[in-house]
Amino acid sequence: MTTAANNLKKTLLCAAMAAAGLLSPAAATGQVTVSLRGDSVVSSGYLGNGVQWDPYQLDYGHGRMELSEADIAKTYARLDFMKPGLVRMMINASSLADAQGKESFDGSYRGLKPLLDYCQTRRVNVVFGDWGGSLLNSRTKEIDKTNVRRVARFVKYLVDEKGYDCIRWFNFINEPNGDWSAADGDFDLWADGMRETYTQMKRAGVADKVKLMAPDVAIWEADNVWWVERTAAELGDIVNLYDIHTYPSKYTVNTNRYRDIIRAYRDRVPEGHKIIMGEIGLKYVAPEDNMLRELNELRAGAAPYASTADSQMSVFDFSYGLDMADVMIQTMQAGYSGTVAWMLDDSMHGNEAPDKLKTWGFWNIFGEEFFGAELEKVRPWFYAWSMLCAAVPQGSEVLATESDSPGELKCTLARLDGKQSLILLNISGRDLDVALQGLPTVATPGMKVFEYSRKSMFGLESELSMPGVKALDGDSLPAKLNVPAKSLVIISNIM
Repeated sequence: MTTAANNLKKTLLCAAMAAAGLLSPAAATGQVTVSLRGDSVVSSGYLGNGVQWDPYQLDYGHGRMELSEADIAKTYARLDFMKPGLVRMMINASSLADAQGKESFDGSYRGLKPLLDYCQTRRVNVVFGDWGGSLLNSRTKEIDKTNVRRVARFVKYLVDEKGYDCIRWFNFINEPNGDWSAADGDFDLWADGMRETYTQMKRAGVADKVKLMAPDVAIWEADNVWWVERTAAELGDIVNLYDIHTYPSKYTVNTNRYRDIIRAYRDRVPEGHKIIMGEIGLKYVAPEDNMLRELNELRAGAAPYASTADSQMSVFDFSYGLDMADVMIQTMQAGYSGTVAWMLDDSMHGNEAPDKLKTWGFWNIFGEEFFGAELEKVRPWFYAWSMLCAAVPQGSEVLATESDSPGELKCTLARLDGKQSLILLNISGRDLDVALQGLPTVATPGMKVFEYSRKSMFGLESELSMPGVKALDGDSLPAKLNVPAKSLVIISNIM
């Protein structure tokens, strides 16, 4: 990199850090009140928080690689620490035939087996689906019924023959509203494909075991709510679960615009149905985040194996854990029943070239084998996301909470079987004394405090130890507590 480029990078880095409040002087402790409304349930029967976990690419242009037993064991151990309740897993129907075009499931099953084995043995809810490139042709307006039939038969093979009843929903076509999608924004074509998929799932005898999820649209504003409305009106009899994808800007999230945007989609879901966030990650698309976007482009360009067009280099930063916590808290409070982070592992997807990876993950499992040992280590946001997965397991109720200073402190409360998790996120540059109103009257023994902060991250005992853990005095939440600047604090006896 040239001297000029280095200087530009330093300037952008300083500006981005200043925008994030990391270079600001310490401020006096603030005062915030949080109201807990235990009689107001935002959502019940929570489906879980988790990750996108797809079959690994394995061929990165330098000879085929294979997941070793050690790689699988390391991945399993890290996921056991995270405790995901929900996983989204996608394939391509084109992989369900051999070189002669004859139906063959062996290759796809080999790639999926370690993933599905984990989800089955840990009872993780799985959304299984197809990216869609070989199911629809938006130019000819045709559905490839042969491939739709193969996918349905493959789902039957996985559920009935291999016993993976962890597969709960099927996702037909990724992000059909986009011009990058197989559907190219054509709702009618996509809807016909949904009907054909349901027909083939019924014919295969799995429609009552694996339900359809839709519409899986990618949104930035509330201008695509009609996709949920039309799905409910025209396909409501075959759709069991609703979902959208979001890649909001940091500014949109931190200023709480995000919750209002996604709540508009939740409000269009038919009564008695749930909606999840099928993919979530941050992109610096708002004008207010231009410096962060330019810095991200520089960092991706300087990384030998990162896709320059589709990488989020902030996954290496402590701050990304706070931003993703902000996203999840607002998603929970908007009434969603699960959140899927994009994504688990860099080695799942290449982009411009086989070895130019979509760098969005918690690690790269082939770091030591090829990409660099540092890339195989877990990244800071792994700990924040793990705390949020463990704190809100399947079956939880999410209760209404309100902060009187939402620009500084975000909050939500989950409850399960008489236990609870109070989640507090301080995005400000000052410590906050938080007064809790509406405290539960029942005793909640065994509560611990978990803190994701810069300070706690320096004190990790091992790779798989929760940051900042300490016992809470007494058997109930205190009326007042301190939340450090730039920190995620969870008080829980669920974890």
